[in-house]
Amino acid sequence: MLSEDLFKKTTMKKNKLIEFDILFSKKHKDYSFIGVDEVGRGSLAGPVVACAFMWKKKISLFGKELDKYILEKLNDSKQLKKNEREKLSLLLPAVGYFALGYASVLEIEKLNILNASLLAMRRAFDSLVEKINEKDLKTFVLIDGNKFNPYINSMQLPLVKGDSISSLIAAASIIAKVYRDDLMNRIGKLKEYKSFDWHKNSGYGTAGHRQAIKKNGVSPLHRKLFVRKAIAEVSRKPG
Repeated sequence: MLSEDLFKKTTMKKNKLIEFDILFSKKHKDYSFIGVDEVGRGSLAGPVVACAFMWKKKISLFGKELDKYILEKLNDSKQLKKNEREKLSLLLPAVGYFALGYASVLEIEKLNILNASLLAMRRAFDSLVEKINEKDLKTFVLIDGNKFNPYINSMQLPLVKGDSISSLIAAASIIAKVYRDDLMNRIGKLKEYKSFDWHKNSGYGTAGHRQAIKKNGVSPLHRKLFVRKAIAEVSRKPG
Protein backbone atom coordinates (compact mmCIF):
# COMPACT_ATOMS: atom_id res chain seq x y z
CA MET A 1 0.00 0.00 0.00
CA LEU A 2 1.16 3.52 -0.67
CA SER A 3 2.80 5.33 2.23
CA GLU A 4 0.67 8.07 3.77
CA ASP A 5 3.82 9.99 4.73
CA LEU A 6 4.96 10.07 1.14
CA PHE A 7 1.49 11.04 0.05
CA LYS A 8 1.43 14.01 2.44
CA LYS A 9 4.78 15.30 1.21
CA THR A 10 3.57 16.05 -2.29
CA THR A 11 2.42 19.59 -3.00
CA MET A 12 0.37 18.58 -6.03
CA LYS A 13 -3.36 18.00 -5.98
CA LYS A 14 -4.28 14.90 -3.99
CA ASN A 15 -5.58 11.87 -5.87
CA LYS A 16 -8.91 10.98 -4.23
CA LEU A 17 -8.67 7.33 -5.30
CA ILE A 18 -5.35 6.90 -3.52
CA GLU A 19 -6.69 8.76 -0.48
CA PHE A 20 -9.56 6.28 -0.27
CA ASP A 21 -7.20 3.29 -0.26
CA ILE A 22 -4.95 4.83 2.39
CA LEU A 23 -7.88 5.62 4.69
CA PHE A 24 -9.42 2.18 4.16
CA SER A 25 -6.13 0.41 4.87
CA LYS A 26 -5.87 2.21 8.22
CA LYS A 27 -8.99 0.38 9.35
CA HIS A 28 -7.63 -3.00 8.28
CA LYS A 29 -3.98 -3.07 9.24
CA ASP A 30 -1.66 -5.98 8.45
CA TYR A 31 -3.48 -6.74 5.19
CA SER A 32 -2.10 -6.51 1.68
CA PHE A 33 -4.72 -4.81 -0.47
CA ILE A 34 -5.46 -5.96 -4.00
CA GLY A 35 -7.79 -4.36 -6.54
CA VAL A 36 -9.58 -6.54 -9.09
CA ASP A 37 -11.56 -5.50 -12.15
CA GLU A 38 -12.65 -7.00 -15.45
CA VAL A 39 -13.30 -5.72 -18.96
CA GLY A 40 -15.23 -7.13 -21.89
CA ARG A 41 -18.32 -8.15 -19.98
CA GLY A 42 -20.70 -6.47 -22.42
CA SER A 43 -18.81 -7.33 -25.59
CA LEU A 44 -20.37 -9.44 -28.36
CA ALA A 45 -17.08 -11.24 -28.99
CA GLY A 46 -13.85 -12.29 -27.34
CA PRO A 47 -12.93 -13.20 -23.77
CA VAL A 48 -13.53 -11.45 -20.49
CA VAL A 49 -10.18 -10.22 -19.17
CA ALA A 50 -9.55 -9.46 -15.49
CA CYS A 51 -6.61 -7.87 -13.72
CA ALA A 52 -5.49 -7.99 -10.09
CA PHE A 53 -3.25 -5.15 -8.94
CA MET A 54 -1.32 -4.39 -5.74
CA TRP A 55 0.93 -1.45 -4.95
CA LYS A 56 4.52 -2.39 -4.15
CA LYS A 57 5.38 -1.94 -0.48
CA LYS A 58 8.62 -0.08 -1.10
CA ILE A 59 8.23 2.55 -3.77
CA SER A 60 9.39 6.14 -3.90
CA LEU A 61 6.74 8.26 -5.51
CA PHE A 62 6.84 11.97 -6.36
CA GLY A 63 10.53 11.97 -7.30
CA LYS A 64 10.06 11.69 -11.04
CA GLU A 65 7.82 13.07 -13.72
CA LEU A 66 6.39 9.62 -14.41
CA ASP A 67 5.30 9.35 -10.77
CA LYS A 68 3.65 12.75 -11.03
CA TYR A 69 1.83 11.58 -14.14
CA ILE A 70 0.48 8.51 -12.32
CA LEU A 71 -0.84 10.62 -9.44
CA GLU A 72 -2.41 13.23 -11.70
CA LYS A 73 -3.98 10.85 -14.22
CA LEU A 74 -4.85 7.66 -12.34
CA ASN A 75 -8.63 7.31 -12.61
CA ASP A 76 -11.44 5.10 -13.87
CA SER A 77 -10.22 3.80 -17.25
CA LYS A 78 -13.48 4.93 -18.89
CA GLN A 79 -12.68 8.53 -17.91
CA LEU A 80 -9.28 8.48 -19.61
CA LYS A 81 -8.28 9.06 -23.19
CA LYS A 82 -6.79 6.12 -25.05
CA ASN A 83 -3.25 7.53 -25.01
CA GLU A 84 -3.53 8.22 -21.25
CA ARG A 85 -4.62 4.64 -20.56
CA GLU A 86 -1.80 3.26 -22.66
CA LYS A 87 0.83 5.41 -20.95
CA LEU A 88 -0.44 4.47 -17.49
CA SER A 89 -0.47 0.78 -18.38
CA LEU A 90 3.25 1.08 -19.11
CA LEU A 91 4.04 3.05 -15.94
CA LEU A 92 1.97 1.17 -13.36
CA PRO A 93 4.07 -2.05 -13.40
CA ALA A 94 7.00 0.02 -12.08
CA VAL A 95 5.11 0.82 -8.89
CA GLY A 96 2.84 -2.21 -8.51
CA TYR A 97 2.43 -5.93 -9.05
CA PHE A 98 -0.26 -7.19 -11.41
CA ALA A 99 -1.54 -10.38 -13.01
CA LEU A 100 -4.15 -11.09 -15.66
CA GLY A 101 -6.83 -13.76 -15.89
CA TYR A 102 -9.42 -14.48 -18.52
CA ALA A 103 -12.53 -16.51 -19.31
CA SER A 104 -12.96 -17.76 -22.86
CA VAL A 105 -16.02 -17.48 -25.08
CA LEU A 106 -16.78 -21.15 -24.43
CA GLU A 107 -16.66 -20.56 -20.67
CA ILE A 108 -18.89 -17.49 -21.00
CA GLU A 109 -21.50 -19.50 -22.90
CA LYS A 110 -21.28 -22.42 -20.47
CA LEU A 111 -21.20 -20.55 -17.15
CA ASN A 112 -23.02 -17.27 -18.08
CA ILE A 113 -21.30 -13.92 -18.18
CA LEU A 114 -21.45 -13.20 -14.42
CA ASN A 115 -19.84 -16.47 -13.37
CA ALA A 116 -17.30 -16.27 -16.19
CA SER A 117 -16.32 -12.76 -15.07
CA LEU A 118 -15.92 -13.92 -11.47
CA LEU A 119 -13.82 -16.85 -12.70
CA ALA A 120 -11.54 -14.52 -14.66
CA MET A 121 -11.12 -12.38 -11.54
CA ARG A 122 -10.18 -15.42 -9.46
CA ARG A 123 -7.59 -16.48 -12.02
CA ALA A 124 -6.06 -13.00 -11.94
CA PHE A 125 -6.04 -13.00 -8.13
CA ASP A 126 -4.50 -16.49 -7.91
CA SER A 127 -1.81 -15.57 -10.43
CA LEU A 128 -0.92 -12.39 -8.54
CA VAL A 129 -0.64 -14.19 -5.19
CA GLU A 130 1.57 -16.82 -6.82
CA LYS A 131 3.73 -14.09 -8.38
CA ILE A 132 4.17 -12.23 -5.09
CA ASN A 133 5.08 -15.53 -3.40
CA GLU A 134 5.01 -14.11 0.13
CA LYS A 135 4.61 -16.45 3.11
CA ASP A 136 1.50 -15.89 5.27
CA LEU A 137 0.20 -13.20 2.91
CA LYS A 138 -3.03 -11.73 4.32
CA THR A 139 -5.01 -10.29 1.44
CA PHE A 140 -7.96 -7.94 1.33
CA VAL A 141 -9.51 -7.71 -2.12
CA LEU A 142 -11.43 -4.69 -3.40
CA ILE A 143 -13.68 -5.84 -6.24
CA ASP A 144 -15.39 -3.68 -8.82
CA GLY A 145 -19.11 -4.52 -8.73
CA ASN A 146 -21.90 -5.31 -6.30
CA LYS A 147 -21.17 -8.99 -5.58
CA PHE A 148 -18.68 -10.88 -3.46
CA ASN A 149 -16.61 -13.35 -5.46
CA PRO A 150 -17.23 -16.87 -4.10
CA TYR A 151 -14.17 -18.16 -5.94
CA ILE A 152 -11.70 -15.90 -4.14
CA ASN A 153 -10.52 -17.13 -0.73
CA SER A 154 -9.78 -13.79 0.89
CA MET A 155 -11.25 -10.91 2.84
CA GLN A 156 -13.03 -8.85 0.22
CA LEU A 157 -15.30 -5.90 -0.40
CA PRO A 158 -17.34 -5.24 -3.57
CA LEU A 159 -17.53 -1.58 -4.58
CA VAL A 160 -20.09 -0.36 -7.10
CA LYS A 161 -18.21 1.80 -9.62
CA GLY A 162 -15.08 0.83 -7.71
CA ASP A 163 -12.79 1.98 -10.52
CA SER A 164 -13.83 5.56 -9.71
CA ILE A 165 -13.34 5.02 -5.94
CA SER A 166 -10.18 2.96 -5.39
CA SER A 167 -6.76 3.50 -6.99
CA LEU A 168 -6.17 -0.26 -6.85
CA ILE A 169 -9.29 -1.05 -8.85
CA ALA A 170 -8.62 1.84 -11.23
CA ALA A 171 -5.10 0.54 -11.92
CA ALA A 172 -6.50 -2.95 -12.54
CA SER A 173 -9.15 -1.59 -14.90
CA ILE A 174 -6.58 0.34 -16.94
CA ILE A 175 -4.22 -2.60 -17.38
CA ALA A 176 -7.05 -5.00 -18.24
CA LYS A 177 -8.64 -2.55 -20.71
CA VAL A 178 -5.39 -1.85 -22.59
CA TYR A 179 -4.49 -5.55 -22.71
CA ARG A 180 -7.91 -6.64 -24.01
CA ASP A 181 -8.15 -3.85 -26.59
CA ASP A 182 -4.71 -4.83 -27.91
CA LEU A 183 -5.70 -8.51 -27.96
CA MET A 184 -8.89 -7.83 -29.95
CA ASN A 185 -6.94 -5.54 -32.28
CA ARG A 186 -4.41 -8.28 -33.03
CA ILE A 187 -7.10 -10.94 -33.50
CA GLY A 188 -9.07 -8.56 -35.70
CA LYS A 189 -6.19 -8.37 -38.17
CA LEU A 190 -6.51 -12.07 -38.96
CA LYS A 191 -8.19 -12.78 -42.28
CA GLU A 192 -11.28 -14.53 -40.85
CA TYR A 193 -12.06 -11.62 -38.48
CA LYS A 194 -11.13 -8.53 -40.51
CA SER A 195 -14.70 -7.72 -41.55
CA PHE A 196 -15.83 -7.13 -37.95
CA ASP A 197 -13.59 -4.07 -37.30
CA TRP A 198 -12.45 -5.28 -33.88
CA HIS A 199 -9.53 -2.86 -34.12
CA LYS A 200 -12.17 -0.12 -33.74
CA ASN A 201 -14.88 -1.67 -31.54
CA SER A 202 -12.95 -4.30 -29.48
CA GLY A 203 -15.85 -6.68 -30.06
CA TYR A 204 -18.58 -4.41 -28.65
CA GLY A 205 -21.94 -4.10 -30.37
CA THR A 206 -21.50 -0.99 -32.48
CA ALA A 207 -23.79 -0.43 -35.46
CA GLY A 208 -20.96 -1.36 -37.82
CA HIS A 209 -20.20 -4.55 -35.91
CA ARG A 210 -23.85 -5.63 -35.95
CA GLN A 211 -24.08 -4.95 -39.68
CA ALA A 212 -20.97 -7.05 -40.28
CA ILE A 213 -22.53 -9.92 -38.32
CA LYS A 214 -25.72 -9.72 -40.39
CA LYS A 215 -23.66 -9.79 -43.58
CA ASN A 216 -21.02 -12.40 -42.66
CA GLY A 217 -22.60 -14.39 -39.82
CA VAL A 218 -20.96 -15.11 -36.48
CA SER A 219 -17.36 -16.19 -36.03
CA PRO A 220 -16.02 -18.79 -33.54
CA LEU A 221 -15.12 -15.92 -31.20
CA HIS A 222 -18.62 -14.42 -31.08
CA ARG A 223 -20.80 -14.99 -28.03
CA LYS A 224 -23.83 -16.41 -29.78
CA LEU A 225 -26.42 -15.59 -27.11
CA PHE A 226 -25.11 -12.02 -26.86
CA VAL A 227 -25.27 -11.63 -30.63
CA ARG A 228 -28.86 -12.93 -30.84
CA LYS A 229 -29.98 -10.49 -28.13
CA ALA A 230 -28.18 -7.54 -29.71
CA ILE A 231 -29.62 -8.21 -33.17
CA ALA A 232 -33.11 -8.76 -31.72
CA GLU A 233 -32.99 -5.48 -29.79
CA VAL A 234 -32.06 -3.55 -32.94
CA SER A 235 -34.81 -5.28 -34.91
CA ARG A 236 -37.43 -4.29 -32.33
CA LYS A 237 -36.56 -0.58 -32.51
CA PRO A 238 -38.80 1.59 -34.72
CA GLY A 239 -37.28 2.24 -38.13
